[in-house]
Amino acid sequence: MFDKMRRLPDAELEVMKAIWDNTPPMSTNDVMKVVSNEKNWNISTLLTLLSRLIDRGFLSSEKRGRERIYYPQVEREEYMEYETKNFIKKLHKNSFMSLVNTLYDNNDLTEQDMDELSRWLEEKKQNQ
Repeated sequence: MFDKMRRLPDAELEVMKAIWDNTPPMSTNDVMKVVSNEKNWNISTLLTLLSRLIDRGFLSSEKRGRERIYYPQVEREEYMEYETKNFIKKLHKNSFMSLVNTLYDNNDLTEQDMDELSRWLEEKKQNQ
């Protein structure tokens, strides 16, 4: 799936997050109710975004009576993995340590974060 996956524009990502955060499938009206809490989009904007997400392979849809129902075709975890790998590749030259150093140098890693990271690394070493 990563071969065809592309980074989503922010507006399309907001729609996907609304669908991922709720119990799919969702109707157009369901999606509109969720996104209208944060966005001031009209229905035609939402329909355009949903159509683009279908074209990109992130959603599928079917007509159910008078409603159109949307199903995610890409899981949140799958997209997060793609975005994370892409971010590390592009900005950190595929170096996890570069990412960690950046977080540390900017004081974005708390003592608790570092403890959790150490425990996680130890666990991964033991499970190899």
